[in-house]
Amino acid sequence: MQLLQTAETRITLAMTQRMQASLNILQMNNADLTEFLAEKALENPYVELRMPSRGSGGDADWDRIAALESDLPSLFSHVSAQIELTFDAPKLKSVAYGFLDGLDRSGWLTANPHAIAIAKGVSFRVAEAVLEQMQRFEPTGIFARSLAECLMLQAEEDGLLTWELRALIENLPLLADGKTAELAEICDCAPGDIPEIAAILRRFNPKPGLRFDDDRPPVFPPDLTVRRVGGKWQVELNRSTLPAITVADAAIGRDQAAEARKYQAQALSEARWLASTLVRRQSTLLQTATAIVAHQSGFLEQGPGALQPLSLADIGATLDLHPSTISRAIAGRMIDTPIGALPLKSFFSRAFPASAGHPAQSQDAVLQLVRRIVEDEDARNPLSDTEIAELAARAGTPIARRTVAKFRGLLGIASSYARRKVAMA
Repeated sequence: MQLLQTAETRITLAMTQRMQASLNILQMNNADLTEFLAEKALENPYVELRMPSRGSGGDADWDRIAALESDLPSLFSHVSAQIELTFDAPKLKSVAYGFLDGLDRSGWLTANPHAIAIAKGVSFRVAEAVLEQMQRFEPTGIFARSLAECLMLQAEEDGLLTWELRALIENLPLLADGKTAELAEICDCAPGDIPEIAAILRRFNPKPGLRFDDDRPPVFPPDLTVRRVGGKWQVELNRSTLPAITVADAAIGRDQAAEARKYQAQALSEARWLASTLVRRQSTLLQTATAIVAHQSGFLEQGPGALQPLSLADIGATLDLHPSTISRAIAGRMIDTPIGALPLKSFFSRAFPASAGHPAQSQDAVLQLVRRIVEDEDARNPLSDTEIAELAARAGTPIARRTVAKFRGLLGIASSYARRKVAMA
């Protein structure tokens, strides 16, 4: 047997502890970053922490501890129990918890259903159906989006929703202003009947959630915001929840022991590295979000149907960053938009295979096209998958019948037979 010796050159990249720490800091949301920097400020005398002006979570945590002493039931747990009993499908349950996160302490819904649909990856039709079921939860009136809807739900539940009462509820500002004559004309009754009709409203609770305690888990504000300024979309960091540090100006004493000087030098080096890492984190996050919004401005202006194909590699190429860095930058990130807070990942969409002569579209845009076609159909004569495919082709998006069936399943849309059965019931 002959032994051979060969020389081989390999290039490897060793990830240092600081590189790993930089990547971890990039992934942290503002709340986690605040906690991390607070620990560093305790350990390192050169790190001076400036806490965010609000949103640190301390008060919310204290409120939750104090709530343990309360005998009141929790609104969050009360509704959670009803969600678990009502929804079996994991997707629908996820949508329901999305609405629960948007429930105000009064019991009113503050979240935008369109934003919930986008964040949970379902059609607006599915989100609306889930909300309709949740508006039947106890106590009656929760998940209403306005005072009028809250009162309407309670009147309907009690069997008191007459035509006159509905008209009165729909015109509450006139009642508040004491415009009895105008209300009487709208309700088609005598002015003297208005006080009697209005008296029914006193039976209802305008804020049904207040009878419960509020110990829901704290919801952290988005790290970013995007708004239309001067005809252009402008992305900014949410600095109200953003911590910051400064490096203390302190010289290393020459007359100190060698070990003390070594410790001070290491601490000062770490403080400077931490400050520069935070600057890079904010810059990377802002640049990434700005590039994403630039690619998907149509999504913000027109909705999911205008979503363009977009991948991590696309944004990486735009910013000259590795896709894994983009993945870390958007992980768990929320951005506050005019239609509500959305995860940054909802701006990404796989490309739908384009046919010859047709422009490339995102899979989400094609999903929305299928949804719109079904929403516009005659409920008593629903479209078959083949007919949906034909209409999509006429709209400029050729799609196979089996793909229509697959997308129907993703959207939670039943077959044409099942839809016709429901319409005829």
